[in-house]
Amino acid sequence: MSDMAGRARFLLTIFAVLPVASGCTVMNGAALEESAVDRTVVTNSVPTVAPAVADALSDSRTVRNAVSAADMTRGELQPLAWSNTDTGATGAITDIRETKAGDQTCRTFRTSRQRFDGVSVFAGEACTRGAGEWTLTRFSEGG
Repeated sequence: MSDMAGRARFLLTIFAVLPVASGCTVMNGAALEESAVDRTVVTNSVPTVAPAVADALSDSRTVRNAVSAADMTRGELQPLAWSNTDTGATGAITDIRETKAGDQTCRTFRTSRQRFDGVSVFAGEACTRGAGEWTLTRFSEGG
């Protein structure tokens, strides 16, 4: 047998096995699109937060920090300006009202938020217990 015939037989064997090894596009006469897909595959990807959600969270933390730092001993407060350099948002906090019940202090407020996508108004509440950290318990648009 010639060297050429051996190569031809080798190539024929490869071409015969290749479709089986690489996977077929037709299974039992059904197209691949019609076959069942296992959608339970788990990956190690890290979930991401949508940019708009991340911006809203960052802005709400900035507002919470401004509300918690407000000097409530001055009587009636002037609008309290805030800005978030991470998102480019700015606003003015108004109508801050403080209530105390036991070791809990809460401050309700209203704030505007100006950004590249428009102006919104929010109502919120930040609370703490004793000397603890302030937590934003409510922050809703339109409020």
